[in-house]
Amino acid sequence: MDQDEKFPLQGKQEKSPKRGVLGLIVSPFKWVKKLSDELHWSFVLGVVIVYGINQGLCLGLSKISTQYYMKDEQKLQPSEAQVYHGMIMIPWIVKPLWGLLTDTVPIAGRRRRPYFILAGNIMTTYESLAFVPCYVNNWSIFKEDMIFSLAH
Repeated sequence: MDQDEKFPLQGKQEKSPKRGVLGLIVSPFKWVKKLSDELHWSFVLGVVIVYGINQGLCLGLSKISTQYYMKDEQKLQPSEAQVYHGMIMIPWIVKPLWGLLTDTVPIAGRRRRPYFILAGNIMTTYESLAFVPCYVNNWSIFKEDMIFSLAH
């Protein structure tokens, strides 16, 4: 095997990055091109579709409806609504940490099955809250949205 085949980027000089506004506009496109050269364009497109469009669109639409419900139906102040929205977003904040934990710390020699069982038990507990009578109007918003966010 030739030395250039082992280390294709070694010895090749890349152009110096452009500075200024044009450099800021062009650099993300160069990065995506470099990424698609390494991984394949279909993988990069799949990641963009799943994470960028799908999750962004779903979270955006659900946030609009939740804000409308909190503001117009429940008559919450913006600060109160933001507190409840922060509580609703807890599962998405914990998701990367949960992924790292399940990938690195085995329980009883198994990597993911005990965590699935634990998550199922947590979900069952939160779903059972839906059947508990709720006398505080604002708590019902949090309870419904927390169950929705944990299910997705």
